[in-house]
Amino acid sequence: MKKHLANIISLSRVAGAIALFFFSSITKAFLAIYIFCGFTDLIDGPVARKTNSTSPLGATLDTVGDVATYLALTKVLATQKLVPGWILCWILSAGVFFGVDAVVSKVRLGKLYLPHTWLGKIFGGSVFVLPIAMQFMEGYIWMSVICSIASVHAIELLYIQFRSKTAEDFVPSAFHVNKA
Repeated sequence: MKKHLANIISLSRVAGAIALFFFSSITKAFLAIYIFCGFTDLIDGPVARKTNSTSPLGATLDTVGDVATYLALTKVLATQKLVPGWILCWILSAGVFFGVDAVVSKVRLGKLYLPHTWLGKIFGGSVFVLPIAMQFMEGYIWMSVICSIASVHAIELLYIQFRSKTAEDFVPSAFHVNKA
């Protein structure tokens, strides 16, 4: 059981993210599930390392959980018309850029590889805070911050993709790349 605990945690985040798709607005129930998804995102990696059960499946589940949570949040924000069109375009552009990063890694290193960096963690944290921050400030201000971080992060990942000679799970930043 201990060996599978991290993957069970990640699967519960995927299930929570899927549940978020059934909401059309940011309600207390939405926020409760969303915070659950954020909490499980914080603990699945440390649990996997502590139980010596890191695996490619676990890394994939983590990524699927992240993407599903972000897509569900974007869907709810768009449904509520809380996202201006120019922000949606920016989000789409950043998403395309992350897709390009993945393709470059597949071509260069033979596998889909989006390393975790400190900037990526800042990006994830800023996205996580968004629905909570929107309770206190205009959403488009925080969304602009998030999109700016996402844009720089996508460029950082592309640089890492072109400069790395191996696919490492965690690269602190573009300044820490195993250069080709």
